Amino acid sequence: MDLKGKKALIFGVANQKSIAYSIAKKLKEHGVELGFTYAGEQLQRRVEPLSEELG
Repeated sequence: MDLKGKKALIFGVANQKSIAYSIAKKLKEHGVELGFTYAGEQLQRRVEPLSEELG
């Protein structure tokens, strides 16, 4: 499936074991440009490294 050029906003990433992370990883493999959301500084420290990993 080619989703190149599409964009997705990912909600609910908590760590590498979360469903949202797995979905984001698969979308990235198919060429989707990703954006991530988080609530609060504590989650920001968790989500930013994961979002950088996925590009």
